[in-house]
Amino acid sequence: MGAAPATGAGGSSGAGFMGGYGPVARFEYATPAALSPLPWVMDFAQGDGWSPFPFEQRINPYDPRFGKALEWENSDWDLALRFWTLDFDPQLTEWLQDVNLAAPSVMAAREFATAHEKWLAGPARSTLQKKFEANENLLKWRALNGRGNAWAAISRELDELADLMRDDRMRYVEELAVQSSQAAPYFVHLMNFNPATKPWTMELMNCAAAMGNLVKMQYKSHYKRVRPSTLCPGLTPPWGPAQHPAFPSGHSTVAHLTALLLLSVEGIADRFGLFEKENKAVRGPNIVDFDVPYGQDQRSPLLWLAWRIARGRERLGVHYPSDSAAGRYLAAHVWDMCLNHTAGTADAINVPALQTVLTRARAEWPRLVNPAEAERLAKADQRVTAQAVAAAKATAAKKTTPAKRPAAVTTAVAAKKKTAATKKVAAAKRA
Repeated sequence: MGAAPATGAGGSSGAGFMGGYGPVARFEYATPAALSPLPWVMDFAQGDGWSPFPFEQRINPYDPRFGKALEWENSDWDLALRFWTLDFDPQLTEWLQDVNLAAPSVMAAREFATAHEKWLAGPARSTLQKKFEANENLLKWRALNGRGNAWAAISRELDELADLMRDDRMRYVEELAVQSSQAAPYFVHLMNFNPATKPWTMELMNCAAAMGNLVKMQYKSHYKRVRPSTLCPGLTPPWGPAQHPAFPSGHSTVAHLTALLLLSVEGIADRFGLFEKENKAVRGPNIVDFDVPYGQDQRSPLLWLAWRIARGRERLGVHYPSDSAAGRYLAAHVWDMCLNHTAGTADAINVPALQTVLTRARAEWPRLVNPAEAERLAKADQRVTAQAVAAAKATAAKKTTPAKRPAAVTTAVAAKKKTAATKKVAAAKRA
């Protein structure tokens, strides 16, 4: 427990699949040594008639002159990851070659793999894939609604990445370098705990890395999206990108799944959950929280960190914003299907090892909130809110309804009108 997370073949050690590929020199996960860091001066002043960076020179992946749409080819994959281009192997034969088989997180991934019919992307369209593709905003880059519309959507994303390169990259590059290969230390720092005293919390994060690696890679192999710098070389990532497709973002998928699994520990949710009502209440997440667009503030420190890690990959120029949004949405539904549905139902994915790790992680984080007291306060808040709403409605009704006159006043007015009418008739007769 607490060891390096399971990532499958192609780990940063450079060994790759131990049985057949031989030593492959890598800078980090699935990134050849030739794409290790090089300095690029972030100077955006015009010089000698040249643009600072060639942002305007772009390849349209749907150019009608191409024989087919430009997509990630089998030969583009890292050598140790090409098994992802084959039919999914629920036994994870190759993936298991460079992971710790004794780790509970690896067992969780193996159990998750046995339920593959509920989450795989492919012609059969699993439950998870249907949920994922129901969010049409994630797929505007695909030529499903016409090549012109898709290219326009991609161009807007490339514009945003160029802006991030100009405005952010230089300031963030040191942080991005660390997060590129390991995001878990950032969660440890933010939560301010000692991994040695909370080993099951660390293993819960390893579960996110292992399960997230399976789902992100399988979805990448299905959608085959090329990297931003393939279409716009001027983005010049300072290292990488990794040799696997762009969509969805693996960093976003794993970071958001990490945050959600951690927030499933009630004692962690008490401290780092979703803050509501001017910080008077903190709660754990719900799947409906992820109907809001990617990038919108969800008032949770852990979800903020997940977003920051995902955004960092855009700042680096290796992911489109829709890749990050897709990773977030995918992670939310994996989390929901694994933890929030009754076993045996269509939407449930049964992962007993994950449940065991989660139970033990809960023991490491005492509750800050007394559940009974929290329920009492919530009901009190509801009563106060109901009373305020009722009072507001009553006030509004008084303003819109004419005030009734007292009975005596009404009688006097009627008598006065009758007298005036009598006098008018008498005057007419005299005339």
